[in-house]
Amino acid sequence: MRDLLGSLYPAVTSDPLRYAFTARSPVMPRQDKQSVSAPEIPDHWAGVAQREPAAGKRLAYVHIPFCRGNCLYCGFYRHRSAAPRLSRYIDWLIEEIRLDAGQPLVGERPIQAVYLGGGTPSDLPAEDLARLLEVLREYLPLAADCEITLEARVVGLNEEKVRAAFAGGVNRVSVGVQSFDTEVRRRQGRIATAQEVAERLALLSSEEQGAVITDLMFGLPGQDMDSWHRDLDSCQELGLDGLDTYALKLIPGTPLQKQVERGSIEQPAGLPEQAAFYAEAVEALTAAGWRQISNSHWARTPRERNLYNLLIKSGAETLAFGAGAGGSREPYSYANTPDLEAYERAVSRGDKPVAMMRVSDALQPLRDALMGGVEVGRLEVPALRARMPMPVRADPRPGQLIERWVEAGLVVWSGEDLHLTVAGRFWAPNLISGFQQICGQALDAERRVHAG
Repeated sequence: MRDLLGSLYPAVTSDPLRYAFTARSPVMPRQDKQSVSAPEIPDHWAGVAQREPAAGKRLAYVHIPFCRGNCLYCGFYRHRSAAPRLSRYIDWLIEEIRLDAGQPLVGERPIQAVYLGGGTPSDLPAEDLARLLEVLREYLPLAADCEITLEARVVGLNEEKVRAAFAGGVNRVSVGVQSFDTEVRRRQGRIATAQEVAERLALLSSEEQGAVITDLMFGLPGQDMDSWHRDLDSCQELGLDGLDTYALKLIPGTPLQKQVERGSIEQPAGLPEQAAFYAEAVEALTAAGWRQISNSHWARTPRERNLYNLLIKSGAETLAFGAGAGGSREPYSYANTPDLEAYERAVSRGDKPVAMMRVSDALQPLRDALMGGVEVGRLEVPALRARMPMPVRADPRPGQLIERWVEAGLVVWSGEDLHLTVAGRFWAPNLISGFQQICGQALDAERRVHAG
């Protein structure tokens, strides 16, 4: 019983951190099944837009698909930043928000977190950032304590933009650093030096207006354990509120993947080495008093909540704005067209620029509980069982897989809950993917019986 990336069942080994699996499985927040055909999308979307929000937490995602350049490892690069083009895009983005605000879709139920992602939202001119934030506050029912995150890059993040962001309601800034080592950074196409990075982060922190977060990546070409230690120490010394630690993933078609394939850059760390980097971060950050609030995210101060990332992985309804933005409203997930011209044409007609919709299957509530629990390192097994369709609940395979996790040292029982070990947290995507596939097989088997 195998998936495309390796065994669904972990190996039972003396070193599960490094060798429980031979590859990491990709997992997205939603694993929907049935696509809505393009001609049917307008009718399906009309039904979605006319429904009032359901009970539960809500989010909003705002996409800015522009960057100054393409970092070598990044698979999300779309358009090069240019001030006139950015301003025109914000005009249409604001119009889309206003159009949606007139629909029951937005409603009055409070939105707990807004995420301005990309791309590089901090590439926006200060005046465009200010007017976008003003429109979000005016047209969306933001909770009084709404977390508003701005993704940022060091280059171009000046004092004027920082103050415009905080004045507009941003209370969380996430800066993509990846490494404080200047040489390691430049190998990935990052321009700013370590000193420039530290200066920008100090500027953000000095405003005392919100949480300052940074991303670190491990397994990069040229990175060793000493430089990784220095990166972790830098986050402590700079007084940051939060920190993400991510393993490098070689995305097919990216400049870095092509360089590795040609042999023009050294091989990045393999999975066993990445596991060692991860374990080192867990040990060092825990010893320094940081609090692990998800598998990859750490908080040093109470200001850091990481609400958007935690809630979206638990299946929270998400409003989406901008070219290429993705959102969800049960039973659908959806995405706007990433094509800027098509996006502008749709908005100019007064239409939502939705280009993709998918319908969830009966396993979606289970997936949401699974992903949300694994993300925080704790699975409430009775809650999982309650969300299982009856054929899945009656099938022995999900329980057998859990017992294999225990045997392999990836989880431990605590009453009726499962707690992920450090190894389990490193291999979290595999746990999610394997459990989803096992449950899907159980449901498919029942369908075949009825079909026969």
